[in-house]
Amino acid sequence: MTLTDTGPLVAIINADDPNQVAVSALVNTIRSWPLATTEACLTEALYLIGKTAGTDGQEALWRFVEIGSLVIFTPSPRSPHRSREFMARYQDLPCDYADATLLVAAEDHGLRQVFTLDGHFYAYRLTNGMALEVIS
Repeated sequence: MTLTDTGPLVAIINADDPNQVAVSALVNTIRSWPLATTEACLTEALYLIGKTAGTDGQEALWRFVEIGSLVIFTPSPRSPHRSREFMARYQDLPCDYADATLLVAAEDHGLRQVFTLDGHFYAYRLTNGMALEVIS
């Protein structure tokens, strides 16, 4: 499984996204399927896709979920607290809530790859000091 940030989810769906061609090419290089994301990233993606591609675009993203190509991790009871800790640790980058939830999901599920357009992930470290392998 490969964690996926908001940017690639939007670019996969929205043909007008400037990153669409590059993201589509990278999708073919991902070794660990399915893709996985958090509710925070899904919320952002659905909002952004809705603004640019409307409900048809949102439905396209939901189809990825339905066919099992995208898994949505639901937060554990401690996830908000742990996300807040990551946001505080990386406030100078900054680390937004969606990024922090991906870091928590990586720790909770033992995942080490993140598909993102966000350069901040090169600087983030998990609680144990490990970096994620960034696919971008």
